[in-house]
Amino acid sequence: MAVTNIILAGIGGQGINSLAGVVAEYCHATGYACQYTVHKGGAQSLGSVYAEIRLAAGGLSVLGPGIPEGMLDVLIALDPWEAIRHLPLAHGKTRLWVEEETMPMFVDRDSAAASRLALASPQKLLERVPLELNWQAYRQIAKSRTGSARMANYFAGSDCLTALNLFDPTRYNAIFYKRISRARTF
Repeated sequence: MAVTNIILAGIGGQGINSLAGVVAEYCHATGYACQYTVHKGGAQSLGSVYAEIRLAAGGLSVLGPGIPEGMLDVLIALDPWEAIRHLPLAHGKTRLWVEEETMPMFVDRDSAAASRLALASPQKLLERVPLELNWQAYRQIAKSRTGSARMANYFAGSDCLTALNLFDPTRYNAIFYKRISRARTF
């Protein structure tokens, strides 16, 4: 039984918790066994939020908590810093889909103070990683297609399912809008 390990990562308020439920339900509906958990670190104050999703065709025995180091297959991140946070779990064939823009914070992570500390931009750090990296403008795409940047998670979810060769737009839309009733429709 081959297990596929996925992380959906972002910041509080980006809809990672909701999206994890959508992806899990979608995977179940397409015949995959799926387990997931959501981790919130200060989500109320724009802290890190990520979901670990583990799925397999057929059955899936209960797995331990957390994706082991070197076992991450797909990483979808709505912020470049959040992608960097999960790189230790990656292996040589891990595929990444990452939002191009850094999410603004209460404290400017890209400030002159950061440059004095010799910190590179998260985009430059990710470009150095020898993995398949797909930059996405999720917030811009969402704003232009739906009128709301808050729908970025919708497009990140479709990329996640496409990466797994499971994407069916009709099924995805039905599950997404049922689970996230406040989402805008196109």
